[in-house]
Amino acid sequence: MVSNPNVVQPNYQLYPYQRQVMHDLLGFLCPTVPPRFGTGPRAIAHLPTGAGKTRLACHVACHILNQQVNEGKILIWLAASEELCEQAAENLTTAWSYLGNRPAHVQRYWGDARDLAYEPGFLVTGLAKLYSVSGNNQQLLISLASKAAGVIFDEAHQSIAKTYQFVTKQLLTYEPPLLGLTATPGRSATPGEQDQRLAEFFNLQKVTINPQGHPDPVTYLIKNEYLAAPRFIPIALTSGLQLQHAEEDSDYSESVLRRIGDDPAWQQEIIQVTAKALETNRRVIVFCPSLGSVYRCTEQLKTMGHQADSITGTTPTERRQAIIAHFRSRVDNERIALLNYGVLTAGFDAPHTSCVVVARPTTSLVLYSQMVGRAMRGPKSGGNRHCQIYTIVDSHLPAFSSVAEAFQNWEKLWQPM
Repeated sequence: MVSNPNVVQPNYQLYPYQRQVMHDLLGFLCPTVPPRFGTGPRAIAHLPTGAGKTRLACHVACHILNQQVNEGKILIWLAASEELCEQAAENLTTAWSYLGNRPAHVQRYWGDARDLAYEPGFLVTGLAKLYSVSGNNQQLLISLASKAAGVIFDEAHQSIAKTYQFVTKQLLTYEPPLLGLTATPGRSATPGEQDQRLAEFFNLQKVTINPQGHPDPVTYLIKNEYLAAPRFIPIALTSGLQLQHAEEDSDYSESVLRRIGDDPAWQQEIIQVTAKALETNRRVIVFCPSLGSVYRCTEQLKTMGHQADSITGTTPTERRQAIIAHFRSRVDNERIALLNYGVLTAGFDAPHTSCVVVARPTTSLVLYSQMVGRAMRGPKSGGNRHCQIYTIVDSHLPAFSSVAEAFQNWEKLWQPM
């Protein structure tokens, strides 16, 4: 195909559906009339995992910071994990180089970062870090609030958690625009009080994709090859474990998950399913139920001759970065399984991943959707046309099997009164 020399291709472009979502978001975040709730302009962007929330949010962030009234101010990006923070910082740096109208700092403040400067531009910060440091520095959040051009909250379904909400409310003292990003605008499969609080926190203003003749946004994205078409493969297992069901509105405790992870039958199933997945997939992510199961299953897979790596919350940062970089690389003759516990559910982008093994039981539709989403990058995003989702389930434990239904689970909560 011969390119047209008269057509200028943008270097940080958006897909048509992202442009539609951005247009609708800016109607809420940069309104011509005051918001009806009197809390400042707020909205949440609701897109499936793999649909490009970060790039979309970077466009919105640059649009806000470019405004003359925000010269000398800071666009604050909040995230819960190091992976989410680094992803945001990298994308903001690229986005501003094409979309910005003046020099701007991109400051990273998470993990081992010690000094917080108040330079104009972007501040990407870990929520736990900001909350912890503000406990010893009462002026920190107040000073940031006075300079805030806007606030972006990644994985916004977490924003009503007690500690996170404290930080966010302080930063919103002077009512700058607040943009939330999430694939799951709720906290529980059966919407309840916490879900309602989340919707009200964002003024019941949720923006998603107009599916353009399709029944829902997920179907639209799959049909147009922005997302991979998932094939769900349940793996039935009778472990013999006597486990109590999780309490309402809560997931299984770490002690219960540890018992599951220590079960030899469960470990053997993880190993067998992962080995089978590696026969037809070059990149496989495995979500294990415990730290012990990650280590034992990884070593057994290596003994069997498979290439396997593991990541947990205790993996040193440099080691974790090296493992992730290797997994993200595309070496056609390599088949790699990456096993983890509690790390890669959000903020991890490896488009070549074509298979996920969900071996960590959960009652959380939010968590399940995040795990499944790791394999759903479509061809237009450098991913695959199809992906496989293996879910290891005990007859006593729940599983989910529809990305489209999960995406629409909380729609009624966001209807204006």
